[in-house]
Amino acid sequence: MKIDNRIVEGLRLKDVPENKTKEIHFYANGKSIFLSSITEEKLINEEQLDMFQHWIEETTLNLPTYQTLLEILETEGNVV
Repeated sequence: MKIDNRIVEGLRLKDVPENKTKEIHFYANGKSIFLSSITEEKLINEEQLDMFQHWIEETTLNLPTYQTLLEILETEGNVV
């Protein structure tokens, strides 16, 4: 699995306790966009490591190109 290093540098895993979720966001140029989330319940009920790894892999494999992510950030991103 090969992912553009610029994308990898912008990915952040965030715990959201109030929603009992983990989220993946992409950050660049002072903005961020939400990419994916998974509930803690799903992680607990499944084989934890395998489900977590699967979620991370699915999220990153389905990302658009770096340039496309930047275009999305420009139009839809939240200022950080």
